[in-house]
Amino acid sequence: MQEPGIMIKMVKNNQQGFSLIEIMIAVTIFTIGILATGAMQMRAVSGNSFASGLTEATAIAQSQMEKLMALSYTDSALNDTDNDKTAGLDDASTTTADGSAQYTGQTGTKYNIFWNVAVDSPVANTKQIRIIVQWTFRTAGKKVTLDFIKAMSQ
Repeated sequence: MQEPGIMIKMVKNNQQGFSLIEIMIAVTIFTIGILATGAMQMRAVSGNSFASGLTEATAIAQSQMEKLMALSYTDSALNDTDNDKTAGLDDASTTTADGSAQYTGQTGTKYNIFWNVAVDSPVANTKQIRIIVQWTFRTAGKKVTLDFIKAMSQ
């Protein structure tokens, strides 16, 4: 038979706490987790920044397309001024584009807008219009392209 109170003495003797090595391992694991979370946050901010620029460029292209689609079929802005017979299949630049404009976005990003027109493309009495919006994101050139077809109204 056990003497009374022996269990209480055994429980008290086994309560020693954490060792220094256990604490260091726990702190190391916690630090790695915090660093990974910080890296994930940085990538999320970068991704959101690019997405913001892409959204703004797409809205600019859509706005320019709506302006051009509102013009009459014979308007001079819808002429194939470089006579390349393509709607911007060549690289967009101030020398090859049928029209151009610049826009500064809400975040200060500068966008270059070009449009090219192909007459009687893809079929007779239509004009294929290509809008190209270019900008720079972290030293890399980015581009959004929209294509539309405008028909001659009868």
